[in-house]
Amino acid sequence: MKKLKICEKLCHLVGISSSSSSSNNHHTKRKISSAHFGFPFVVAVSVLVLTATILFMFLSVSRPSPLNPIVDGNNVIRFYHRFSFPHWPFYTSNSSTSNIITGDNTLAMSNFSSSHSSCGRMSCDEKKHGNGDDSSNYGECDMFDGEWTKVEKRKPYYPPGSCPFIKPEPFACHENGRPDDQFLQWQWQWSSKQTTANCNNIPRSLNATDFLERLRGKRLVFVGDSLNRNMYVSLVCILWNVIPDKSRVFRPTGSTPFESRGDMSLVFEDYNCTVVFVWTAFLVEETNSPVRRSQTASKPKPKTLRLDVIDEVASSVYRDADILVFGSWHWWVKAKTNNGINYFQEGDYLYPKMEIDKAYKKALNTWRRWIDKHIDANKTQVLFRGHSLSHYVGGRWNTGGHCHLEREPIMSNETYVHPSPSQAKILEDVLGRTKTPVMYLNISKLTYYRSDGHPSLYAKNYTAKERIAVLEIQDCSHWCLPGVADTWNELLYASLLKAGKGSFGRL
Repeated sequence: MKKLKICEKLCHLVGISSSSSSSNNHHTKRKISSAHFGFPFVVAVSVLVLTATILFMFLSVSRPSPLNPIVDGNNVIRFYHRFSFPHWPFYTSNSSTSNIITGDNTLAMSNFSSSHSSCGRMSCDEKKHGNGDDSSNYGECDMFDGEWTKVEKRKPYYPPGSCPFIKPEPFACHENGRPDDQFLQWQWQWSSKQTTANCNNIPRSLNATDFLERLRGKRLVFVGDSLNRNMYVSLVCILWNVIPDKSRVFRPTGSTPFESRGDMSLVFEDYNCTVVFVWTAFLVEETNSPVRRSQTASKPKPKTLRLDVIDEVASSVYRDADILVFGSWHWWVKAKTNNGINYFQEGDYLYPKMEIDKAYKKALNTWRRWIDKHIDANKTQVLFRGHSLSHYVGGRWNTGGHCHLEREPIMSNETYVHPSPSQAKILEDVLGRTKTPVMYLNISKLTYYRSDGHPSLYAKNYTAKERIAVLEIQDCSHWCLPGVADTWNELLYASLLKAGKGSFGRL
């Protein structure tokens, strides 16, 4: 068989025949000459067409345009949700922009990190809720921006005085003699200024039976200070109220290990679920804490706050929980931290003096590192409750401040101003650096307007004479129950549904 030359092989590729007979040698040379001319021409044209196509595609995806709506605004997020790209970085710790996600999964983003090392503040999986719509449909709704509206004959989730778990807490305003109940007639209208129809898919109230069903076989743990205890008591009362047989809701026995029961807990036996509260006001370790002080210690250590060590006693309770709700801000004040003098410690070094904001940031970063190291995001959903605002008039909590004359919310046309913007920014910045998904329950604005919702003179069941004597000692930090803290749990429930993870991702 005759071995073809390279030029002859090229002729075959472009469909030009070549004869090997000597009689046709002259014509073959002419044909091959034509092939030498024709083949490069075909290749050149093909390259030009291919190059033009690539350039057109590149230009169409590199900037927003009617031809390429995917990259226009939030459509980028929707595109990646829709096609379930497994490493779309909704938030990554090494992003050049601080992207805060509130509990409604709203993203404040100016650019995107190219890192695929972690999925960050939201789950990487495609989130679906109820009818199968991806959770990005809710991205335009902000539950934490709204106003309080009065609803006549509005019924609370549990009748005042009915829930046995409020006493002896300072939240039992009805039992302690508060004479008015107008503060129960206000509802947070988070969607009042929203225009998108997708907001209508988010529940505006808490379905307690549905919440219990989604909690079946799980542990929900509130972690933090007395305001998180306020939220804990609110939720257990809401859930308890829908249980027909109240004997099926009970506290664990004293023999139950602390790691399971925490400082307070209730078992909902019909659903095999437990709701727990564990005290850790600073989240990090407080040496010689009055709450944790050993009864056998003959020489207790000086009281200091280890900014670099997580509260291991508390973390033993929450490390394996299914849902975690953190909160820490209420105790980060001078009166609770010895004015920052000889109180804050790292390693063996005790700072002679440290500003509270600096210590707060260090403690939150210790918490962040612990969460990223020890929490399995596939099992546990993490939320952080924002700052609950106080309303002391004429002084502080320990200098005669009061709120007992407040009977209605502050009008919503008054501009909202956070009283501690530096600490709010510290919290949001730290949450913005977590690798573990964390939902931010930003309740500061909705609490700002509710000066009427505090226990004030009704934190205890005083006699009339005693109540006059305690006019200078009022509680304008915590919240009456039923009351404002019930709204926090509405937003907790809605946030979990919107995240759509696990049992909260189905009807």
